Amino acid sequence: MKLRNWMLLPAMLLMAACVEQAQKGYTITGTAEGTVDGDTVFICEMQGFFEMIPTDTTLVKDGKFEFKGQCEGAALRFIVPMHAGQPVVTEMFILENADIKATLMKGEGKSVVEQGPNGKLYTEFQQGIESIAEQMNGPWNILNDSTKSEAEQQVAQNTLDSLQKVQANFEKKFIVDHVPSAISDMLFAFCSQHFEEAEQERIIKLFGEKQPEYPVYKTIMKQRKAMEATAVGSDYTDLEMPDPNGKNMKVSDYVGKNQYVLVDFWASWCGPCRAEMPTVVEAYKQYHDKGLEVIGVSFDNDKEDWVEAIGKLEMTWPQMSDLKGWGSAGAGAYNIQAIPANVLIDKQGKIVAKNLRGEDLLNKMAELLP
Repeated sequence: MKLRNWMLLPAMLLMAACVEQAQKGYTITGTAEGTVDGDTVFICEMQGFFEMIPTDTTLVKDGKFEFKGQCEGAALRFIVPMHAGQPVVTEMFILENADIKATLMKGEGKSVVEQGPNGKLYTEFQQGIESIAEQMNGPWNILNDSTKSEAEQQVAQNTLDSLQKVQANFEKKFIVDHVPSAISDMLFAFCSQHFEEAEQERIIKLFGEKQPEYPVYKTIMKQRKAMEATAVGSDYTDLEMPDPNGKNMKVSDYVGKNQYVLVDFWASWCGPCRAEMPTVVEAYKQYHDKGLEVIGVSFDNDKEDWVEAIGKLEMTWPQMSDLKGWGSAGAGAYNIQAIPANVLIDKQGKIVAKNLRGEDLLNKMAELLP
């Protein structure tokens, strides 16, 4: 028994050190070639189509920069030093509660980031993925070569399919082998779409048993709770936000006063939403007098863009937005992962349908309000 406890001591010390570092937070220090005192350095996350969104900022002082803060789990981020309004270099790293040192070089110079333990594991993971990706180059080239025969391309496709399974197995093994860790949590968000549903559930169950404190797992559980709460047959969740005039309104202001209320989630910047809107306009024209109300919940950030789109798209029904984009209370309350989306609520406050698009919306209203 004493020997067993002695063998566990290093792991216990490591865990204690990780807890201490998490309480301490992160410190990122470094230098950036091509910057001068007073230049700005950003920490950014990537969203959408390679759009860099700043999450923290600092200034170069005495030729150096420093960030201090705390984060939950591990996250893929980029250090972006600026000079004369232009980025000097963009360097990827893993943000975690650790001491991180960066030496950033412009042009052909090789930047170096001394990362924390999760960052080092991510580098190891990337090396494994790159090794598999190199093996995929040959089959990809054959599939994209119109001079190759159908038989050759079929062989290439079979090889590629096999390598994709190898990659998925590598990803699963790496995630499971490094539980508990923040990097396993982060990588699951990146890779889970490559796994069968049963495999996803097995890993989620393992996270719940071994590392329930990390953000991706907590988000998954929150989404599942929201899905259960907003399933067809469930009571609707009320929302309260400002209308275009700045006056607060609620979904509950309309539920019960109409036969049906369609809560329509959209945004002015969303192309598919704009393409779908004529159908919603048509449904409103045909069925509003029969008892249908529509409430638009916009995921916009810019009020001017939001209000302009309401007019251009002829959306004459009530509109609300907290102007928080994907941070909208509506996204969280109804577990909205993509827009356009909608929920149809009856007079008793029950959700009777979800995500009615195109003819499905018109057909459903014809069925309910003949």
